[in-house]
Amino acid sequence: MSARTALLPTSHLFVSTLSPLIRGVVFGQSHRIPVRVHLDGMSVPATLLALDERRAMLELLPGTYVQGTGEVSIGLTYGQCLHRPAVPVWRTASWVSTATTSLTVNLLGERPDCLSRQVEHADRVLSASATSPVFFNRRLTVQVGQLSPLAGELRVLGDDPGVMPGMDLELHFNCRWSGACRVRVQVLELYEWQGRRTCYFRVLDLASSQAVALMLLCHREAFTFDSLPAALRKSRAVDRLISVSIVETPRRLEEVLACRLAANRHYGRLGKVEDAQSLWDDFDPFSIQVSARLGRKCVGAGRVVINEGHRQRCEIEVSTPLPSWLWEGGFVEMSRVAIKPEYSGHRVMLALLRELGRITLFLRCRYIVLDAIELLVPIYTRLGARCLPISKQHPYSGERVRIMYFDVGQLLSSVDRGLPHWLYVFGPTIEHSISSQSVRDVAATLRVSATRLHVKRSLASALKKILG
Repeated sequence: MSARTALLPTSHLFVSTLSPLIRGVVFGQSHRIPVRVHLDGMSVPATLLALDERRAMLELLPGTYVQGTGEVSIGLTYGQCLHRPAVPVWRTASWVSTATTSLTVNLLGERPDCLSRQVEHADRVLSASATSPVFFNRRLTVQVGQLSPLAGELRVLGDDPGVMPGMDLELHFNCRWSGACRVRVQVLELYEWQGRRTCYFRVLDLASSQAVALMLLCHREAFTFDSLPAALRKSRAVDRLISVSIVETPRRLEEVLACRLAANRHYGRLGKVEDAQSLWDDFDPFSIQVSARLGRKCVGAGRVVINEGHRQRCEIEVSTPLPSWLWEGGFVEMSRVAIKPEYSGHRVMLALLRELGRITLFLRCRYIVLDAIELLVPIYTRLGARCLPISKQHPYSGERVRIMYFDVGQLLSSVDRGLPHWLYVFGPTIEHSISSQSVRDVAATLRVSATRLHVKRSLASALKKILG
């Protein structure tokens, strides 16, 4: 092709007159792709060249294989790949009678049955960019449809430089919740789906699989802790994804009430309740609502009821009188702590307790009062809570629950055998809520020793640096 021809103005007429050679370069690569062909138990070097969207030409290195006839099954591996050992992808090919040691490879196959059986969801499509050693410096824009930690389906948007079965791609995602991640995949199948070329791929390595799992945990409603690979279920990488925020909008409040309903149904309560909004009670208007979230999903909730000395604003006081010293010292009430059952057994409760503790420190209240079922009493006791000699009925089930309290002032200024547990749960809230300059003021408000409070704050700061 001459320089003069290359400088012709672009137009529909010009495009329609492009030579087959130019059209092949436009679809395929600006270079020939080195591959290895697995045929009849042999692995021989070859060169792959895309002919069009459905076919490619394989030119075997002369002298490495005796040309056959008809249709054969071949395995392809690429010289430029992201993993070792390279795993061949098997395709159907036909010998070309007019060319020595050349085969025509069929690129398009069938969509895997495992994808056809999966239910489509409106929130499935994820955007990403893709690179490949084969594409030199090109960066593709792709949409990833069905996705799991093991496999998925993608489509190339815009110009397709010729993605073919067996190629390795590195997908670059930037999730607003889980952050940037790179996922290495291998294209296993190429097919027409809903009028567009679509690729089915497998995830290549453990790091990529874990990155996909963490991203799906934030993106997909049906992807829960039980869907995670076993190695990730207790990982701190999951803990870092959990965020806690104060509820400020009606939509977030609806999610909190829905979480409250789901958690209680798991324990056999509220089976006849259909509308989660009916769980809004007389104490919610005087509460700070807290939501634990994984990406867009509300997975846990709780509240701090602020009574400001008004007895009618305390749910426990309405059922059974509290000691006068609690009212004199000032307290908030922690209640309606709820975690969706599919997210229990992890650190959602930990994140909620830390946020509720932070709010209490911000309000400078001496005590936290709560009710607890028998199953939770030992957990709260390890964190420094004490039981009062009173109980009440659970508002949803009628079962008896114990009344407990945290003495925030005493816990902030004491060092005892429960120190490690307490520091692990509430330690991060101390440094955040109490500056070194405000230690004396806080100690005076809570009527505790400023020196001991300073020591406790220093221990919490040291633990935070150790744990990262």
